[in-house]
Order: sequence, then structure tokens, then C-alpha cells
Amino acid sequence: MPIDGPSRFARLTGTAGALHGLLAVLALARAAHGGAIAGADLLLQRGGQIEMYHALAVFAALSVGARIPAVLFALGAALFALPLYVHALSGSTALVFLAPVGGLTLLAGWAWLIGTLLHPGWRSA
Repeated sequence: MPIDGPSRFARLTGTAGALHGLLAVLALARAAHGGAIAGADLLLQRGGQIEMYHALAVFAALSVGARIPAVLFALGAALFALPLYVHALSGSTALVFLAPVGGLTLLAGWAWLIGTLLHPGWRSA
């Protein structure tokens, strides 16, 4: 007999949201001490803020059955924050191209969530 509770999808997506929350706290704590380059604290703070906001957005989307926005929030937060963290901690700009892709992914998540809330039939997507 199956155990009641969240679906496998909700558990995995929720885990990604929780991981973003954890990484956000770590980044914000590290921002208080700076990084490898000048301005690293600002990069870490920006990455931490984006991750924390979207960690919460993952759970908000899951709570209304908006699966695709939840995935877009989890993916977009990672793509946006990772290059900021790498640059702040190592000085490398090799991944800088991922930040705008992450930003567009986050925008798509918010637009899809609006559509889901205005058109409940989209929830199954």
C-alpha cells in the first residue's frame, strides 16, 4: 500500500527548493566576510537573495499545483546564482553567460505561474 504524502515530483522539486534556501543562507553568511574579488560581498548577497526568493517561490508554486513554474524557479535560481557565486569566490567569469539565461528562466516561471492562476486548466501541465 502506498504511503500518503507528496508525490515523487513534489518531493524532488521541494528538495531543490530547500537546497536553494540552504545555499542562500550560506551565500548571505559568506557575503558578510567578502570573497576573492572586490565587490564579492555584493555578488554573494545578490545570489543569496535570488535563491531565497525563488526557494520560497518553488513551494508557493507547488502549493497551487503549478509544476512547471516550480521547476522553472528551481532551475532559474541555480542558473542565475551559480555564476555570481563562482565569480565572487574564485574571480572566474567563465559562467557569466548563465546568469541571463537564469533570469529569463525565472521570468518564464513567473509568467507561467500567472497563467496557471488565471487559467486553472494549466495546472496539470
